[in-house]
Amino acid sequence: MEADERKAQKDELMKKLESGIQVTFTSEHFQKYLRMASLFHGYSFRNTLLILMQKPDASQVAGFGVWKKLNRHVLRGEKGIEIFAPVTVKAKVETTQHNEDGTIKVDGQGNPVTTIETKPLLRFKVTHVFDVSQTNGEPLPEICPLLQGSVDNYADVFQALKEVSPFPVVFEHLHDGSHGYCDFSNEKIALDYGMSDAQTIKTLIHEIGHATLQHAVSGKPRKQAEVEAEATAFIVADHLGLDTSEYSFDYIAAWATGMDFEKLSEVLANIQANAHQLISEVDSTVEEIQKSREQEKSAQPLSLDQQLHTAQQKAQAVNAERFPKIQEVKENEKNVLQG
Repeated sequence: MEADERKAQKDELMKKLESGIQVTFTSEHFQKYLRMASLFHGYSFRNTLLILMQKPDASQVAGFGVWKKLNRHVLRGEKGIEIFAPVTVKAKVETTQHNEDGTIKVDGQGNPVTTIETKPLLRFKVTHVFDVSQTNGEPLPEICPLLQGSVDNYADVFQALKEVSPFPVVFEHLHDGSHGYCDFSNEKIALDYGMSDAQTIKTLIHEIGHATLQHAVSGKPRKQAEVEAEATAFIVADHLGLDTSEYSFDYIAAWATGMDFEKLSEVLANIQANAHQLISEVDSTVEEIQKSREQEKSAQPLSLDQQLHTAQQKAQAVNAERFPKIQEVKENEKNVLQG
C-alpha cells in the first residue's frame, strides 16, 4: 500500500472515530461502550470504540498471528476489524545546539548551530484484528468473573480493593442517603454500614475512582468527575461479574451536549486508563491472596506443643504492646531471680 493510501485509510478511520465519540455519549450507547471497555480494558479508548462500531457483538479479539499461535484460524471471507496500532519509526530530526548557560550556540555568521540526529518516533498505522466468532480451532479456556460463586470471593475482592486503594477504607453510619464518600482532606474512603457485599464493592470502586483520578484537586466540574468515577465503577464491576443492570446514565447526553471532540476524548481516555489500572491491580492482588491461602492450607499442621508455643509467643507479644509497664516489671523480676 502506497503512503498516500495509508494516510487516506488513517484519515477515514479517524473521521469514523470522531463521529462515533459523539454518538457514544447517549445513555444507550454509553453503556454498550462501557461493557465493551470491560472486555477490552487493555485497549485504548479509541480502539475499544472502533471495535464497538464495527462489530458490536465482539467478545475477544486478536490479530491473525495471535489466533494462529492459539491454534485457531480466521474463517475464509471474514472482514477484519480496523484499529490503530503503534509503530516506532526512525526519523531525522534537526536539533538546535545550546551553550552551557542555555543560550543558543551560533556560528561565525551568527546563525544557529544545528545537528541532524536520528530519533525514534511513535506513529500509528491501521491494522486488523478478528473476533473469536470469526475463527475456528481449539477451544479457548473460559474466563470466569471473580465474583460468581462463593462468598469467599467477595471477601477476597474487597480485601484486594482495600489494598490497592490510595486511601484507607473505613465504615461509618451515613445518614444522608449516600453509600460512601471520598475524603481528600483526611485521606480516607468511608463506606456505609449494612450494605450488601455487592453494593459495598461497587461503592468502594466508585470512591477509589474519585481518589485515583484526583477529582478533588483536578478542578474538573462535578458532573464530569461523577461520570468518570461511575463509568470506571461500571467497567470494573462488569469485569468482576457483578450485576450492573441498575447503573443508569440517563443524564449523560445532556451533560455531553456542546462538548468538543478533544474534551469527550479526554473523558473516555480517563475512564479507560483508570479502569484498566484498577482491574489489573485487583486481579493480581486477588491472585496473591488466593495463592497465599492455598499455601497455608497445604502447609504441614503444627503439633500440639508447637501450637501452644506459638500461642504463648503471640500472647507475650500482644501483652508487651498493650501493657509495656507490666512486661517491664516481669522482666526485672526474672533478672532478679536469675541473679
